[in-house]
Amino acid sequence: MTSKLKTAGFIRYSCALLFMLFSFCYLFFLQGEILAEAQFVYSEGVTSYNILIGAIVITVILQIIQWLVCLVSCLPPRWHALSYLPSMLLLAILTDVNQEAIAHFSFGAWIWVAPCVLLAYILLVIAIRKLDNDVSIYRLDIKSQLYPNFIVLFFMILGVGAIPQSTDVYHYELKAERLILAKDYEGAAAVGKKSLRSSARLTQLRMYALSKQGLLPECLFDYPQHYGSQGLLDIADTSSLERFTSQDICFHLGAFCGKSIHTSDRYYRLMLGDTISNRHTVDYFLCSLLLEKKQSEFLRQLPRYYNLSDSIPGAYDSLPRAYREALLQIGKKPYALQGKIVVGADTLAILSNVEMVHRFCEYNERKASLKDETERVNKIHREFGDTYWWYCDYSHLAKGELQPKP
Repeated sequence: MTSKLKTAGFIRYSCALLFMLFSFCYLFFLQGEILAEAQFVYSEGVTSYNILIGAIVITVILQIIQWLVCLVSCLPPRWHALSYLPSMLLLAILTDVNQEAIAHFSFGAWIWVAPCVLLAYILLVIAIRKLDNDVSIYRLDIKSQLYPNFIVLFFMILGVGAIPQSTDVYHYELKAERLILAKDYEGAAAVGKKSLRSSARLTQLRMYALSKQGLLPECLFDYPQHYGSQGLLDIADTSSLERFTSQDICFHLGAFCGKSIHTSDRYYRLMLGDTISNRHTVDYFLCSLLLEKKQSEFLRQLPRYYNLSDSIPGAYDSLPRAYREALLQIGKKPYALQGKIVVGADTLAILSNVEMVHRFCEYNERKASLKDETERVNKIHREFGDTYWWYCDYSHLAKGELQPKP
């Protein structure tokens, strides 16, 4: 009798440990961002969700539910893990939330799937209890009782993990948004940085995080830029489902955007004509010109906001990286390959950044050596995808992973 009790206790505690470990990690690391967004939207911003506390509380509640189910079902130790099915079902329903479900609340297929699963579960429990043999040799062998429980838990974990339909990019958006609200701009800018996939909103959040650090024109092309100037600020985006909106970006630039302003370019120009504009507004405007490939306008506007007088030593070398790369790209090629930028009709500015000039020469050599267009686009992207040169020449031809994803 003592041996049976020890075996049953070992099975209960091991299953409880595995379930709580899975539930906490799943809620904290994988589903925390989307649950925080869902609570914000469903409560209309009245309440907020703490990812750590939420993961702990939900895990504890699910474990209590399992304990109650275990008391009622009286499953034999060999099938103890089946008492976790209702908790796993609730966890699956709770985390089956995507962008569409948040915007238009619905239980979807769970309205009929959940009752059917519970009914089948009740019938299964009744069958197991009736078929269980008290004198079975399995009750004397801990391995024969433990392995079935682990196998059942494993398949339930797989089932829960396979249900969520949210994309990785959407999770990146929510994490970047949360970090921005926590004023962790460096962390927000690093979210999903190694992925070639992006979205307009994710790009806006990253660019805002860079701007808050004063790094927007320096690191602009370190990230995929699939959306032109809308990847900086989309005035037309009036969604109320986000905790951080385009109006927050406008506030960062100096003032909220009025309803009569329908384009970002119009907003920038109005702001720059007013005393409330700031350096962030200037860089947003100049970067938007680069992203729209309005090179002539960029050349005309740059001296208005950056002092490039010949009397200032190294004025061009002190420009942010994206601006220097643009000047090399726009300038006359024979001069640019020598690090010389044509400023006026007959004036040359010399870039002393030898490394950038050397890289620009390598870029042009690689471009000339690869004849196949698809090969050229992808191979050059590996080496020069973080430059304005590649963006200007090839961003419109990018395919596969380099395309914007829905």
